[in-house]
Amino acid sequence: MKTPIDQALPTTRRGFLQLGLMGSATLALGSTIATLTGCSAPLEVNSEYKFLQPNDREFFAALIPVVLNNSFPGELSHDAAMKRTLLALDDLIYTLQYHNRIQMRQLFDALSMAPIRVAAGAAWADWKDMSPEQINDFLIGWRDSMIQPKRMGYVSLSKLIGISWYAQPESYASTGYPGPPTKIPTPVTPKINSTSAENS
Repeated sequence: MKTPIDQALPTTRRGFLQLGLMGSATLALGSTIATLTGCSAPLEVNSEYKFLQPNDREFFAALIPVVLNNSFPGELSHDAAMKRTLLALDDLIYTLQYHNRIQMRQLFDALSMAPIRVAAGAAWADWKDMSPEQINDFLIGWRDSMIQPKRMGYVSLSKLIGISWYAQPESYASTGYPGPPTKIPTPVTPKINSTSAENS
């Protein structure tokens, strides 16, 4: 028997725990399969990136314009804005604690595989081939999901992209931020020699 779409689903603590475990298991399974099949490849030799692999960059390149909406690319060209944001993302993720980086790697590896993407609510196509509408539907699905790992994934991805973009000097104006304060040297008062003062 199918549950009507407008009928509330059970919201017991046990039900949420089961959903959360299912979501975590899906990501872990996807990561394991990606590793075994070679989808999780090491970085290119002499890469300027420290963490983001080619598949990761393709993933973020699809999400960034949708998450930032009209703020992107701002005063920069599309390519320049994308490169700056990806490098900032790479630096930001690389500074996370080891456990968080492992979780990010599992997420990226899982979402690089079409079957796992579909199970996670995205389209079968590669990220670079998805339309902005498909990307937006994927993000909204994660944001409003009853599965906690999806909601956490949405928040994490959105925050990472937002922080990386608005940290760029060209983005300061759109937020009303005037930029880092300029340090003004404190005037130094000449020290008067006490002996000379007494003689005068």
